Parts: sequence; C-alpha cells; structure tokens
Amino acid sequence: MKAVILAGGAGTRLRPLTYVMPKCMLPVAGKPLLERTIKYLGEYGITEFVVCVAYLKDQIINTFGDGSKLGVSIEYAEADTPLGTAGQLKTAEPYLDGRFLAMNGDIVTSLNIHKLVATHELKGGIATLAVKRFEVKIPYGQISIGPDGSVEKFTEKPTLYFTANAGVYIFEPKILSYIQSGRVCSLERETFPKLIESGEKINSYFEDTQWADVGSMVDFERVNDEYLSKESNTVSEVVHG
Repeated sequence: MKAVILAGGAGTRLRPLTYVMPKCMLPVAGKPLLERTIKYLGEYGITEFVVCVAYLKDQIINTFGDGSKLGVSIEYAEADTPLGTAGQLKTAEPYLDGRFLAMNGDIVTSLNIHKLVATHELKGGIATLAVKRFEVKIPYGQISIGPDGSVEKFTEKPTLYFTANAGVYIFEPKILSYIQSGRVCSLERETFPKLIESGEKINSYFEDTQWADVGSMVDFERVNDEYLSKESNTVSEVVHG
C-alpha cells in the first residue's frame, strides 16, 4: 500500500519560519518533519510514497530525491500553487492504483497504522478516518436559553468534549472521483460532506495515543521541545547504561 503525504501548504500559521522553508521541512529535534513521517510509516512496512508538493517544492524534492537515502521510493505529485488538502490529494491520482494511506504533512503521531488498516478492512466503505478526542474546560458558566429568552439551565464552568479529524486516512481510490482537478478544494469542508451526502460510508478509528498538529508556532515549539527532551533522555540511557 502506498502512502500519500500532503505537503503542499504554505504554512501561514508558522510564519516567519515558512517564508523561507516549507513546513514539512522544519526541523523537529534536528530532523525534517517529513523525514520523521516517512520513517514512522516505514516502521509499518510502507516503502512507497507519493509526496504532494507545491509551496517551495524544490526544497523538498532536492532534499529527499527518490527516497533511496531513507530506504524508500518517493514520487512527487507537483502543483504550482497550494490546492488545499483535497486538491493536493487529487494531484497524486496518476501515481495510485489501489487502496492507499494519506496523511497530513504537519502532524506527528504514534497511531498504530496496522490497526487503522484492519478497521477499514473490517468495516468497508470508501474511507476510514483516524480521529482524536479532546476536552475543553470552559472558564465561564454556560447558560441555556429558551425560545422566549428565559434561562432554562445554568452549568458552572462545564467541560466540553468533541471528536476531531486526526489527519490520517485510509482511502479507496474511488474517493478521487469526487475531487475536481486543478482547483483549491478541502477534504474537510467539501469532499467529506459530499461523500456523506452521496451515501458513501466513512468510518472512524480512535486510539488513545500521541498526536500533535504542528501547524502553528506554539504547537511546533512544544513538539520540538518534547522530542528534544525524549531523545536526550534516550541518549543518556544509552551512554550511562
């Protein structure tokens, strides 16, 4: 099974760093994020990659080449400008011939890919989305108001729970037929709603595991610090035995 890495975005939330470097090339504990992603997927036996590139794409292509230095094969689906998650995915179509994994290029995770694939095979459907569960503590009292403006319920500083898209997917190739070529298009805002309206089956897979979106400066710095700390401790354990 091939893996498609969506790495064409401009990374506007990571400026000024991304004025001169695509976000998938930003170093996490000294290694480009894309390198970490490829090695992570390689641990699950994935050796064929399609990297969807656009913004500052030459930096990515010149750094990773055909992937042989990492022991994998890399092909590049190129666009002249960022096309959004669905638009970039569509550019990979000529390189795909069956079921494939897709992953946003700005996340780090320890999600079990084998279990994600097994869930998709068990449930069928056009897509299986890995999901992440969050809880948000509201610092104010929540008021429920009736149609006539009267207060019906008051909840002091509640905790809200929600499920979010984790940006790791198993797709059947049919999904590409729902995406138009050459235009900016979002999986989340356009393609997934279209699939649901068309009656296509989309599954979810949840695993309580490490996951972080490094698309913002705050999250990038936090993840970088976590990796530096973890890898420093690993080196220390090896040295001191």
